Amino acid sequence: MRQSLILLGVALAFLTSVESGVLRNHEFEKWTSASGNENAPPPPKYKMLRYAKKAVNEPENRKMSCFFCTFAVDGVQALIAQNSTDDEVAAFLVNLCDLFDVEQPHVCKNIIYAFKDEVVFVLERSVFTPEEICGAFIANCGHSDKPLTHMWNITIPGGKPPIRPWPKIPDNKPTFKVLHLSDIHIDHQYVVGTEAYCQLDSALGTYAMCCRDYSQDSAGKPTNLKDKPIYVPAGPWGMPYLCDLPYQTFDSAMRHISKTFKDLDYIIITGDFEAHDSWDYTEDLTRENMNNMTNVFLEYFPNVPVYVSIGNHEGVPQDAMAPHTMPEYDQRGPQWLYKIMSDMWSHWIPKEALDTVQYRASYAVYPKPGLKLISLNTIYCSEFNFYLYVNEVDPDATLEWLIEELVDSEKKGELVHIISHIPPGDNYCLKGWSWNFFEIVKRFENTIAQMFYGHTHYDQFMVYYDMDDPKRRPFHFNWISPSLTTYDFLNPAFRIYEIDGGYQGATYTVKSAQTYFANVTEANMKNKEPEWVLSYDTADHYQMTDFSPQSWSDLSDKLWTNTTMFRDYVRHFYRNHYNNECYTDYKCRYTFVCDIKKGRSYDESFCDHLTR
Repeated sequence: MRQSLILLGVALAFLTSVESGVLRNHEFEKWTSASGNENAPPPPKYKMLRYAKKAVNEPENRKMSCFFCTFAVDGVQALIAQNSTDDEVAAFLVNLCDLFDVEQPHVCKNIIYAFKDEVVFVLERSVFTPEEICGAFIANCGHSDKPLTHMWNITIPGGKPPIRPWPKIPDNKPTFKVLHLSDIHIDHQYVVGTEAYCQLDSALGTYAMCCRDYSQDSAGKPTNLKDKPIYVPAGPWGMPYLCDLPYQTFDSAMRHISKTFKDLDYIIITGDFEAHDSWDYTEDLTRENMNNMTNVFLEYFPNVPVYVSIGNHEGVPQDAMAPHTMPEYDQRGPQWLYKIMSDMWSHWIPKEALDTVQYRASYAVYPKPGLKLISLNTIYCSEFNFYLYVNEVDPDATLEWLIEELVDSEKKGELVHIISHIPPGDNYCLKGWSWNFFEIVKRFENTIAQMFYGHTHYDQFMVYYDMDDPKRRPFHFNWISPSLTTYDFLNPAFRIYEIDGGYQGATYTVKSAQTYFANVTEANMKNKEPEWVLSYDTADHYQMTDFSPQSWSDLSDKLWTNTTMFRDYVRHFYRNHYNNECYTDYKCRYTFVCDIKKGRSYDESFCDHLTR
């Protein structure tokens, strides 16, 4: 049983990446057909894991996805029947990956071995039989309850105070400035002149990371890519393809921000420092990168506090953050990572907050009088944190801890900002966790002043609606920052907030928000450092009188009915003109607007009025 469970999980991960490539080619065909240009830029794509999960469940792809998955399951079971060893089956999957040119040989080998131990451990303790694996992750493929939508409940205290109207910011009151950075993803292996559109080097179009030198394998031997022509050479300042950020572009951004915005009160970073090469993650490399990042912020912003929330790419393997209730926690738990985070964050947060960092990578601090800032670890809701499938219920009692902090602030009359990585409305967040968090926000809507997220890499927002209200009252929303990395098919960006606060009776809500970006394609053409310029002012651009949940809801309605405004929103979403034909496609437009209106994962009931 051990051997079969081992590689079934690994096979699933492998086949998921296979299917991402199948859909990428399919989407590229649709793109070129719609544009009438065979040389048109490729369509926007998602992060490898989340994109692949979506791909295999597209109606037009389910049959093929199911075929590949069951084929692999049957093949692995046949090998087990022949008494093959774990390593022999793993080698079979690596060879299969190489045979179909799913990824670079180095990636084929390392991605399977990187996740093998975690997946094995979980499957040995989960309720899934080999026959149920495909059905667990692919709709209508066998029989299984999907672990992604498993529900559980947490106790939320009653006694909700009367709902207060969204506060109006008074004139001529003090404000302060906050820099929001997210998803930095520096690639220290970025090589100028290498292939930026490396999907063309694979028959399936599945290569997940470009702008790297793949002319030699890990042993230094030439590969079949050694003498290939370069179609899109990687420029010195980054590329809006499946490429992460060169270090010098990150340094350029930090230098520009430190010189231009000298009045920052503090910085929030909503996770993800590491590059997307999850097959090469190691504890030592993460420790080195975190130390380097800490030193950069101390150099450029020596007197500015930095408040960080942990990202899924800080895990080794990616997303792997086991709760204390998991067996073998001392060997498999993320205490080594939380120690790194504790050391990094100790420069900016008080000692008494570090205990909760070391336990659950979350903490609460007071950046301003009467304002509590809570950094919340949402990797405890990540669908690719496989350790959660042993027991999904409130990992490390993090939501219980959050409720305690909110109850305390409610009693004291404080306001709260929440910073975190994964937006709970994104389907990357497990349904049980997301739905409980949604109810927590509704219970404490008077106390939670603002929420700030990252993870998606896109410039977007999410609205929370009260489905118990006949009029579906919008009661809160998320700010979601664009990424600094260019991955994938983006230009780098950051945001500056002006927040009402620092005085008695302050609302601690955002008064203005400006998003800045750099056109790296233009910088490469001019062979000059990128120009970091204002992309837009949120209130002015969208003609919003305030940033209340109702105003964000009204904006989402306009995006559904106003084609010009929708196209403009999509342009800011990517910070370029990719996917500018989306307005012509009902399904594409529905996805954009429904993602705004979906304050909790796996629930499109918020979108049932978005008809053709």
